[in-house]
Amino acid sequence: MKKTSYILIITSLMLSLQAQAGRSEANKAVDQAKALIQSAIRSDARQLAAFELKSANDHLNTAEVKLTDKKWTSAEIAAKKAQRDAEVASAKAQALKSEQALNDLKIVVQSLKAELERTGEQQ
Repeated sequence: MKKTSYILIITSLMLSLQAQAGRSEANKAVDQAKALIQSAIRSDARQLAAFELKSANDHLNTAEVKLTDKKWTSAEIAAKKAQRDAEVASAKAQALKSEQALNDLKIVVQSLKAELERTGEQQ
């Protein structure tokens, strides 16, 4: 009888610890998603990667709902999707800004070449 009671207590404790671990991982994933979304916003993703940023926010909202419902695994999955989308939004925004900077440099180089050709013709 005592052996059965101990087994039940140990099993209950193990399940409780697993639930806490799932909750902790889900909360950590949500926090990371929030940080990545803020980073994407600072990278001008609102203007340059609006679709990806919206997707990240949608997944984050889903994760928060799942946390409220104590669906830790679903919350963690949604939060990781939000992280991925936020990273894509940041990367897209950075790529577009780099592309614009390259185009600006090309214009400057063309302008300098034209100026050099004019000064060369005048001599």
